[in-house]
Amino acid sequence: MLVLRFKTFQQSYLELGGNNALVINEDANLKMALDAALFGCIGTTGQRCTTTRRIIVHERLYDTFVQELCGKYKQVLSRIGHQLEANTLVGPVHAQQNIEGFKNTIAEAVKLGGKIAFGGKVISREGFFVEPTIITDLAHDAAVVHRETLAPIVYVLKTKSVEEAIQWNNEVEQGLSSAIFTENMSQAFKWIGAQGSDCGIVNINTTTNGAEIGGSIWW
Repeated sequence: MLVLRFKTFQQSYLELGGNNALVINEDANLKMALDAALFGCIGTTGQRCTTTRRIIVHERLYDTFVQELCGKYKQVLSRIGHQLEANTLVGPVHAQQNIEGFKNTIAEAVKLGGKIAFGGKVISREGFFVEPTIITDLAHDAAVVHRETLAPIVYVLKTKSVEEAIQWNNEVEQGLSSAIFTENMSQAFKWIGAQGSDCGIVNINTTTNGAEIGGSIWW
């Protein structure tokens, strides 16, 4: 977890890490969910504190969702480049440290049995560029899944129910942002209720990032 502390006249501001989950219920609007996942996972090249790092998909949609998300990733692969170029959709990661974290995380995920559904490579060009990466077939509680990596890596997990998805959402140490896609109001209220997501930001039918509001904590 990244902790940065800025102090001015006894005021402290904490910027904490996130291991944010996007839950896809079986009745989700699949097109909207895919668009949200794409932006949530690779926006700012996976380096926002609210980046989508886990996607928890109902088993009835899982195979279709993974296939469609890989297709969307393929469309943006040719538009990775310098952040000031007009055609660029995905820029570089911040530094060589991010590159090493990217490589080490993928190696660990594969060692634990993960499958690289898309990406997984460092791009050979000047600068710090990597392929946005989708990893499947890992346990929801694998150590690598529970750890935040500041790079465009997302783990797609298969679930049987919203209740199970909520449990997995809540089992990580970080509790920053979360989101669910569902057309079922009872499931939506379950998500936002006392036994639902324990994150500070709880979204419905939108992505995990893009709605952050900075605030200060008096120390």
